[in-house]
Amino acid sequence: MEAAADQNLVWGSGSLRKLAEVTDALGGRRVMAVASRSADPVVARLPDLLGGSYVGRWSDVPPHVPAHQANLAVGSAQETHADAVLAIGGGSAIGLGKIVSLALRLPLIAVPTTFSGAERTSRYFVTTERGTETGTSGRVLPRAVLYDPELVEGLPREVVAGSGITAVAHCLEVLCHSTSEEASASAREGLLLLWGSLAELAAGTGDLDSRREALAGAGLAGHALNELGRPGVVHQVCDLAAARHGLGYGLLHALVLPLVLRAYGEAAGPARAALAELRPGVSAEEAVAEFAVTLGLTVRVDPWRAAGAAGFGVAELRLLAAELSRGAGDRAEAEVFDRLAAGC
Repeated sequence: MEAAADQNLVWGSGSLRKLAEVTDALGGRRVMAVASRSADPVVARLPDLLGGSYVGRWSDVPPHVPAHQANLAVGSAQETHADAVLAIGGGSAIGLGKIVSLALRLPLIAVPTTFSGAERTSRYFVTTERGTETGTSGRVLPRAVLYDPELVEGLPREVVAGSGITAVAHCLEVLCHSTSEEASASAREGLLLLWGSLAELAAGTGDLDSRREALAGAGLAGHALNELGRPGVVHQVCDLAAARHGLGYGLLHALVLPLVLRAYGEAAGPARAALAELRPGVSAEEAVAEFAVTLGLTVRVDPWRAAGAAGFGVAELRLLAAELSRGAGDRAEAEVFDRLAAGC
């Protein structure tokens, strides 16, 4: 993996107003935005914020970064002679922005409007007919990130839940590995911030502090995962399942995370300890399942029923785990996939 540049993290309500200052510092004179229609209110402010530096917006941002759309976005950036990329949104928009940045060697600026944590990782991926193609490069790590809690006010519950449970999974999986103290500390702090704030936001009782904490927790989750240096088991399973079965990340993480914690065995000790502080007297698997229900992601009666209706159930998960085991990065990871396949 290429060395990552330091990130300029800009925090606070109204921080979007500092966008011109941030782009100027990176030498951006022709900035192309990558943002789906859900970011229309933010995009509408760009002409005033950036003036003549704003050259337009790529709005076709489907989930999971399909390779065809990624190629078209790269072509659009070339046609407009963009010299910087501004990604506004969640994992899909930032993921697509990373591909444009990587292909054309342009600086990337991220304005997250969900809680995925993608803005703090150097991982990129595209989806093809064969599945997902992934990699890591310091060149796709956003050079600057603007965290503005005003931009996540009124976020739909399903977006809070789907992106937030992804960040929670990052934290827990980092804690299942023997990583640096910085990564572990970021994961523990991120989990603590996310656990309370996401529940409030999903219930519609969140305030400015909740939004700040959720953004901060998601950022720490992404940073912790980046320090780990590779995608975890949960992430790999969900990437492949999403590409092949078309399910959303939120539901997939809710289904898979408790099973993966069990498959990690003794290695999940630090993750279990962190969850025990949040939900004393409850098993880690039950704590995660309860949290998913709190966010509105699953039903208790049969959490596989919704997934099975979309063509993804226990049998499919076993096949995916067995496939990923064969391509695992090391023996320890392969054993987790093997236990996941056997324990479903």
